[in-house]
Amino acid sequence: MSISVQVLMSPGCGHGQATVELVRDVLRALAPSARLETITVATPAEARRLGFPGSPTVRVGGVDVDPSAPGGAGLG
Repeated sequence: MSISVQVLMSPGCGHGQATVELVRDVLRALAPSARLETITVATPAEARRLGFPGSPTVRVGGVDVDPSAPGGAGLG
């Protein structure tokens, strides 16, 4: 079974690409078979559908890696 990792970000997120690169480096070292997916969240409707708390967001197996992430969804 492969680990699924998602990085969700809004367009133009100042930390988005650096987050993708950091996650990629960590996965290379710890879980080379993991699948990394980058998702651009461009509209408020997408943010609500995905439960997007803010940019960037990293999820492993569908769970946000930041337990203190806000519960709401939006592009803020």
